[in-house]
Amino acid sequence: MSEPSPFAEHSRNAVARVEAAVRGGLPADAAFARLREALAAIIGFKVLTVLKLDPATLRSVRLYSSEPSYPVGGTKQHVRSRWSEAVLERHTVFVAHDLAALRETFPDSAAIEATGCASIIAAPILDQGSVIGTMNLWHRGRYYDEAKGLLAAPFAQAIAPLVRDADASTFGQQQ
Repeated sequence: MSEPSPFAEHSRNAVARVEAAVRGGLPADAAFARLREALAAIIGFKVLTVLKLDPATLRSVRLYSSEPSYPVGGTKQHVRSRWSEAVLERHTVFVAHDLAALRETFPDSAAIEATGCASIIAAPILDQGSVIGTMNLWHRGRYYDEAKGLLAAPFAQAIAPLVRDADASTFGQQQ
């Protein structure tokens, strides 16, 4: 059996730091800051968002955003697509590799493009087997692949208690 790579250990440690922030009861902004730092170091992104999702209506509210044009408290109406098949039905990470996939999948693709992004990872956030949100990483076209998507999944799970317990109606009223 081979030894784990230093990168794999670094990734596990980064996930553990995020989990500790959430379990330790850090305020949401501090826990999201820890998540942002970890993801920047392990995967990389231009934009990071965390959404709390109502799977019945496909409507979500933004709990965290690193992009001012996508503010906290903003809502998004999702549509049935390859994204919903992966995230909602299979509970797996969805990767849009390029602009064509982005445009085909996301109704707000023009706004995403305006940030200079054309590749997305959408990782489901699960609680007791149900999707309660998504963690989304955006970057330049072809930056993300399935391997980076798999790296993102444990980070999404690390913030599940924070997303589950968030009162989405109060987001956007914060600073």
